[in-house]
Amino acid sequence: MKKILLVTVFTMLLFSSVFSRAEGVVDKIFLYIPNRIIDVVDIFTLELGAGPVARAELQFTEAFQFGAGVGATVKAVKAYNRQYGGCYENGWNAGFTCIMGEDMERSETSRWVQEYWEDYKGFPRPSQEIYNFYTGAKDYWAIGGTLGLGIEGTFLIHPVEIADLIAGILFFDIKGDDLTFEDFE
Repeated sequence: MKKILLVTVFTMLLFSSVFSRAEGVVDKIFLYIPNRIIDVVDIFTLELGAGPVARAELQFTEAFQFGAGVGATVKAVKAYNRQYGGCYENGWNAGFTCIMGEDMERSETSRWVQEYWEDYKGFPRPSQEIYNFYTGAKDYWAIGGTLGLGIEGTFLIHPVEIADLIAGILFFDIKGDDLTFEDFE
């Protein structure tokens, strides 16, 4: 009797493991195209805003920037870690190579845009929560720039998201952000 019970429990555990892995494979196959399209869209940030602002900046990661800006804008946002919507952004920042300072606040955001307040002088560290790889409001490794005088535009490329797209083509999800059937339940 004990042997039959042990074999039954072992068989149930074995099949539950196989089925859970099979569900993951089915998710990856059926949602492959939508996930790759989303990965392509994740590669860039595009923000457009208007308000009393003057800004000209280039960045080759958060640690290496040139330019400065000051002002307030109301923005439409398509940003890092799938932030879509609008926000109010107010503050200043300045950077020359690795020497920089910033006092910037993003507030009154729509549902899918993260609020933050960043205030530092010196060198930004990638370990700060705002740059969290999975949930952060900003990408530490982004490359791009912002230009504005009354009307402001930001365009950034995210190398981390490019790596996620390339790995996704081979069924690996570096960022852990691919859709699964559980997301639709």
